[in-house]
Amino acid sequence: MEYLEIHLHPALVHFPVALFVSALLMEAASFLFKKESFHRSAVHLYALACILAPFAVWTGLEEAEHEHLKHPVADLHRNFALATLWVSWAGAVLLGLVHKRFQKYSRLVFIVFLFLTAALVTLAAYNGGRLVYEYGIGVEL
Repeated sequence: MEYLEIHLHPALVHFPVALFVSALLMEAASFLFKKESFHRSAVHLYALACILAPFAVWTGLEEAEHEHLKHPVADLHRNFALATLWVSWAGAVLLGLVHKRFQKYSRLVFIVFLFLTAALVTLAAYNGGRLVYEYGIGVEL
């Protein structure tokens, strides 16, 4: 099967980035305004980002392979993206287990994984931006 020249990664990657960061902001708002509904929204945003993250990572890996991309910043971008994926999934699984058995620690576990995931996705996004803006990777003239 021939590779389609459709670049899905740039179209998909912004969703998990925005959703993980939005989840962090919503959780901060839940503390600031003492609204449980904001916390529930943060959990839902996090879950949606966890669902979409594999598609962003997969399309990035496919495009890097197709373009034979070998660059140290691309390696950083890939590693932070994979770390984001695995940490977010681990957090989701652990949150599910903790919520059922140790409910009083569930929010703490969520906050720890939310901060880790938001930091990792920010680093992945920063290095993805560097690939485009500093090195012109993915830019057609």
